[in-house]
Amino acid sequence: MDRDIRLEAVVTNSRPVGEMHRSVTLFSSTMGLVNAVVFGGRKGKKAALAPLFSYGTFQLYYNPVNDSYSITEEASEFTPTGIMQSLEATYTASYFCEICSRVGADEHCAVYNLLRRSLLILDSDPDSHRKILIDFTWKLIQISGLATDLKTCPSCEKQYAHNETLFFSTQMNTPVCRTCADTDRLFLMPGSRKYLQFTLPLSIEEAFKVELYESNQIRLRDFLLGWISHFAQGPLKTLQSGLL
Repeated sequence: MDRDIRLEAVVTNSRPVGEMHRSVTLFSSTMGLVNAVVFGGRKGKKAALAPLFSYGTFQLYYNPVNDSYSITEEASEFTPTGIMQSLEATYTASYFCEICSRVGADEHCAVYNLLRRSLLILDSDPDSHRKILIDFTWKLIQISGLATDLKTCPSCEKQYAHNETLFFSTQMNTPVCRTCADTDRLFLMPGSRKYLQFTLPLSIEEAFKVELYESNQIRLRDFLLGWISHFAQGPLKTLQSGLL
């Protein structure tokens, strides 16, 4: 393995190491998750290197002795100034990073591109954190191969009625008709289903521009977060704050 590596990545986590250094987690399009140390990253010039939620091209040094990476340089493309001005936006960005780290291993190229673009949208409009959370989660569900056309029950193949409320199958990990559901904790109202159908073929940027009333946002947020949390097979730390 080459000792010097150039890597396009998003900084998804940052934590102190002793009094002088920082350890960061990078999510990349080619290597997935990579942990690296920023030596001297808590003080001095290196403190500005690899800030949380930023993305760019990183120069890494691989140490084969202890099988570890360190960051020596960064050509930054994006620094999240808008996100950091809002607590809700900060938690939303943290959710993006946490869920990508949990479910994005198999499709890390597509997930990396979604994460990078979603952070940019969130940074430009942090007050719309709930809307971008909805659109991001729906796109991530599509990338993960869980999405259906929401027209026909994937279990019994019954065509849904126009104003039918869908429920959820934990066995199939997807919305189904009431008869095929095994839980009533998650349900998808007709208006919310229409929004998901309409935005299914759209890019994340196009979906974000589609209007969604606040009451529908709350219901759709709860459904999508329940869906993706079940797929992640465990509680998400960012959802325990109550700020999303």
